Amino acid sequence: MTKSDNNMINNDTDMIDNFTRFNLMIEEKIEEFHRDTNSEEAAWAVLEAILHAMIMEGHVLVPVETPDAMIEAVDPEKVKEGDVITLEEEIHWKLIHLNYEDGTAAMPVFTSWEKLYETGLSCSTFDMFMDEYFSQVLEMENVKGIVVNPGEKGFFLSKEIIQAMLNEKDRVKMVQHKPSDKARFAAPENVPEGFKEIMSEFFRNNFSGQIQRVWFTGLEDDGDKSWLFAIETDLEEPRPVFDRIHTFMTMMGVKTPLDYMRVPGQPWPGAELLYGGEELIKTPKN
Repeated sequence: MTKSDNNMINNDTDMIDNFTRFNLMIEEKIEEFHRDTNSEEAAWAVLEAILHAMIMEGHVLVPVETPDAMIEAVDPEKVKEGDVITLEEEIHWKLIHLNYEDGTAAMPVFTSWEKLYETGLSCSTFDMFMDEYFSQVLEMENVKGIVVNPGEKGFFLSKEIIQAMLNEKDRVKMVQHKPSDKARFAAPENVPEGFKEIMSEFFRNNFSGQIQRVWFTGLEDDGDKSWLFAIETDLEEPRPVFDRIHTFMTMMGVKTPLDYMRVPGQPWPGAELLYGGEELIKTPKN
């Protein structure tokens, strides 16, 4: 499916699973957030999960009212799979919105059919790329933002947050680095205090069983400087790991260029080990 297909009505979950595979993480993080809505860390975890799904070309389900003409044209007792339905009039779809007392509104989206069913809402949906729909919402007048999975455990995104996430999504560039012959490893520059400890804990909490060890260093390659995470893993495709690390770094506001490399072991003498298996590696003192 290409982005030009995102205006198609889709009630077949098998067709969209590939584009909603990261939405389960969003649901889990929202659930954790509602256990302690005063937790800033839990709120950031939700935003991180949404940004990651967006970066990975994720979709959301956008609820719309089913036009009367469509209802009248389709007899569920007679229509069979593969039937072609011809409508005699043009169909107009109306987005469902949540109204506030001050006359403004919020646009609901769902991460899965299960979350839609929980609301008891009976409607059609658009299966849309997350970034494209979020961009459309920014252009809507009298709309405050988006509610993800509205209900008792919804999560609100203001237009300001949506814009910031779209900006970060555009900035993100995830690369498995292949150093040139001129590349050399060096001590990473301008590393904030406590950063290495935070990253060590992040690896332990999120990648247990997926990665074995992680080293952190600086990289100078043909005049360009970056921070490099060298990762030892048995995964056949390490890109999802790189993507998730990069999303976390983005949400932390890291501006330094970042690179990622898959390695079979310690990449060079003196490389600083941040994480090793289940054990949290403490940053050594200089």
